[in-house]
Amino acid sequence: MPGDSNQKGVKTVQTMLAAKKPGAKEPSQEKPPKQNKRTHSSVADESLECTDSMTSIQSTLSEIKKALQVTVTKDDLNNENLRERVRAKDESIEKLEEQVSENNNRAFEAIKLGNYNEQYSRKRNIRMLNYPERPNEVLRDEFVNMENKVLKVDIKPDDVQAIHRIPGKEGYIKPVIVKVSNTELKIKIMRQKRGLKNDIKFHDDITQRNLGLMTRIKNGEHFENVWFYNCNVYAKQKDGSRIRFDLFDNIEQKLKKQKQKRSSDIHFFI
Repeated sequence: MPGDSNQKGVKTVQTMLAAKKPGAKEPSQEKPPKQNKRTHSSVADESLECTDSMTSIQSTLSEIKKALQVTVTKDDLNNENLRERVRAKDESIEKLEEQVSENNNRAFEAIKLGNYNEQYSRKRNIRMLNYPERPNEVLRDEFVNMENKVLKVDIKPDDVQAIHRIPGKEGYIKPVIVKVSNTELKIKIMRQKRGLKNDIKFHDDITQRNLGLMTRIKNGEHFENVWFYNCNVYAKQKDGSRIRFDLFDNIEQKLKKQKQKRSSDIHFFI
């Protein structure tokens, strides 16, 4: 019957409100099993273990801290020692630089003095160029004869202290060096050198270092003329002023000082 089938599939209110049998429990409402209660002794033991762990950690941290302090102290000492060594090296380098500078100055002075002495020893020398070479030539007699007849300078064979040829450039006539008895006689001869013939030329016997100085000055664009006189090198500027140069002079710096000096002299007179 239809009514019977509906009653079987649906729970009635009476059925839902029916009293449950004592002891019956729903599966989802079962209580979890009770845990054993912690005693005071177990809690105390755990506290002691935690305290011991903290003490051990603190001890380890203290050891690490001490080790770091020792390491830092060693590094500081090493750094300080390194700084001291660097300072000592710097002082040594500074002293060496001073010694090198002093030695350089002494070397420059020695070279300058040696060059001056060499040039002074050539003060009475005349360098004769393009004088023809002949077999069995007697240079002294030929030179005296040329001075007396061509240049009209009265000299005697005894006035020529030394005369000889020196090595020259390959393919060119070897130069002749003449040393006369005194500077006055040399000046007389040099004043008359314009009367020389056959491309023969007279020059001062200049050292290689002074020739190099003259070349440096000539290569610049500041001077109209460069010449050698009485063991010194001179140059004439475009404004007509003259400057005497020493062996190791810096040309640009010397010109700058010369301009400053002239400027201060002008202001002084004004």
